[in-house]
Amino acid sequence: MHGLLSYPEFVQQLMEGFAPPEIAQLMNFSTLQNHSGNYITPLFEEKFEDVVWSVEITWEGLTQEIYLYILLEFQSTVDRTMPIRLMHYVACFYDHLLKNGTTTPSKGLPPILPIVLYNGSERWTARQDIYDMVYPEPPAFLQVYQPHLRYYLVDEGRYTDEELGLRPTPLSGVFSIEKASADRKGLQQAVDRIVAIIQASPDKERIDNIITRWLKRYLQRLGAKANLDQLIADIEELPVEEIEKLRADIKH
Repeated sequence: MHGLLSYPEFVQQLMEGFAPPEIAQLMNFSTLQNHSGNYITPLFEEKFEDVVWSVEITWEGLTQEIYLYILLEFQSTVDRTMPIRLMHYVACFYDHLLKNGTTTPSKGLPPILPIVLYNGSERWTARQDIYDMVYPEPPAFLQVYQPHLRYYLVDEGRYTDEELGLRPTPLSGVFSIEKASADRKGLQQAVDRIVAIIQASPDKERIDNIITRWLKRYLQRLGAKANLDQLIADIEELPVEEIEKLRADIKH
């Protein structure tokens, strides 16, 4: 997924198909710029998968740049410390912008939209604002001094097949494949669906190349759970040459 979100069209599909429409409709997607980088933070002392893009929005006649900070959370279980982690990550990203001269304290910090993209089997139950982890809730005279940072959650597993079908984009097809990974028949149906979406795309060749590379890597990761030769053979809609490439890559 990290690789897919390095392409602007997939970031646009994420925002238009799964983010709040009142935010997405303000964005000029032709201005998307990639600022991604895996940062080692002092608190966690480890790299984490993040994707950072800037995009211009126009609000009440004013155009400004905002940052989309997308954290990919692909663990199998819910991390209930996510509000703390994300506050730390955003603070480190702001520090990065100051240190590289993108902005200064006098110019101010740009707006950030933090997004957590989660594809675990459990439904997401972690708090979405760090303030909600402060318990018991402090009295009114202390509330103003408590931290606030809310992230927007995209929980792939909560979307039904019908809901994903209403979003005919390659990214929604990817969500369908990841949801069906434990079911070979469901996986074949999901791949058939994404093939149909790609065939209808005006940029078919580019999208086909991107998705084929992603699908190959994804099926390789499923190797411990599935009979890949049989599974690939069942994907009848894939061109024969692509099936043979997948088989050859998996064997090597």
